Amino acid sequence: MKIKIPKSNRKRALILVDLQSGFVKNQKNNIVENITTLLKQEKYDLFIEATFHAEKGSLWDKQTHWTFPYEPTIPEISNLLKGKRVIKVKKETRSTFKGNKDIGNLLKNNRIKEIHIVGFDTNDCVFTTAQESFDNGFYTYVIEECTGSSGGHSLHLKAITLLRYLALTNHNFR
Repeated sequence: MKIKIPKSNRKRALILVDLQSGFVKNQKNNIVENITTLLKQEKYDLFIEATFHAEKGSLWDKQTHWTFPYEPTIPEISNLLKGKRVIKVKKETRSTFKGNKDIGNLLKNNRIKEIHIVGFDTNDCVFTTAQESFDNGFYTYVIEECTGSSGGHSLHLKAITLLRYLALTNHNFR
C-alpha cells in the first residue's frame, strides 16, 4: 500500500506520538505496519519521537482518575529510527510541543516547514499536536492511515472528521 502524502519541496519532520505498548496493544488495525510503510516510503529531515506518561498525583490522576506509566516507543518503530536524526520528547501533556523539549524552536532552528503526524490517540494527543503544529506556523498533516485511538474506532473517526474539516490531514491537502 502506498500512503498518500502531500508533495512539496519543504523540509519535513515526522512526529511520532505515543507509540507505546499501552496505546498500541489493543489495536485491530494495521497502524504499526502502515507507519513502517511510511518510514520506508518517505524521506524526512527530522524525527520527533514523543512518549507520554501520567504519574500518580498528576493532574491526569486528580481530574480523570487515570495514570499511565512511562513506556518507551515500541521496538517495531524505535528500531526503524536508529541512525536517523531523532529528538526524543517525554510529555505529561497532550501536545508534543509541551513536552520536555522546546520542539517549536528545534523545528524552526532546523528550518522545518512541514510536519507529518502519526500515532495515538487521534482524538487526543495527535489532535492537540496537530493544532499546535499549525498554530506554530508549520504546514501540518495528520497521516490518517497511521493514527488510531485506544478509545475505539468511533473516537478515531470523529477526530479525523474534525481534522479534515480543519484541513489538517493527508486526505484533504490542497
